[in-house]
Amino acid sequence: MLLAALIWGSGFIAQRLGAEHLDAFAFTGLRFALGAALLGPWVIARGLDRAHLVAGLVTGGVMATAALFQQWGLQTTTAGNGAFITSLYVIIVPFLGLALGQHIRPNVWVAVALALVGMWYLCIDSDFTYNRGDPIVFVCAVGWAFHLVVVGRYSPTLDPLRYAFLQFAVTGVVALALSATFNPPSVEQVVAAKWALIFSGVLAVCVAFSLQMIAQRTAPPTHAAIILSLESVFGMVCGAIFLKEAITGRKIFGAALMFVAMVLAQMGPSSKSLPAAKGDEPAQ
Repeated sequence: MLLAALIWGSGFIAQRLGAEHLDAFAFTGLRFALGAALLGPWVIARGLDRAHLVAGLVTGGVMATAALFQQWGLQTTTAGNGAFITSLYVIIVPFLGLALGQHIRPNVWVAVALALVGMWYLCIDSDFTYNRGDPIVFVCAVGWAFHLVVVGRYSPTLDPLRYAFLQFAVTGVVALALSATFNPPSVEQVVAAKWALIFSGVLAVCVAFSLQMIAQRTAPPTHAAIILSLESVFGMVCGAIFLKEAITGRKIFGAALMFVAMVLAQMGPSSKSLPAAKGDEPAQ
């Protein structure tokens, strides 16, 4: 799980660089199509049944929505901001549990307050300006939270790699269809983004999501949430190192508050009643 978090955190760099050459539809479609292709031989050897197909189609649709909003937002925000705002899914998931009649613990309310203050310091500059992509990435965090709830419904009885393959395939097909309809990429654009696509498709999609699915079958949900939320820290650090993104004291304070909120939201004896993190998914 720690390796998956590291890959997802560094994967924000690839997504940010890919956004310089391809729009959200093309980059998302190509990277998820590559991830699906790598798992294809496993699926061909074992086949698919109705249960996997239904779960894969439903969950893949939710994944496609979250992934597209994430990539769209990263076109106009930093990798560090994108990483931390995406990680707010950890806070949002318990609220979705209200629809299932689940109680929100007091520590979650405190976590929400901390997260809101943290987002303000991370995303809003002292002169009250913000990156245009920040609110778009927040929509993506809501999408990943819905994804976790859906995966929590289906994953216990499914093969993790076949389930992951179907989600990747659905996301890739949806995004590429939208790309072909609205803004087909040129060969030159794809070639220019090739290294970002390879890193993101092979590692961030295929390897990290698969590692997460396998690990989460035996890891307690609370432990998974805390470990996987470290992707936000890795994302900000990698953004500063590789993209020279400025990390001000204001941003550090905001990121620290959000990280504390993520961990606090998962504390408590009832955390097992909800899918606690991306760790219940097949993954950033």
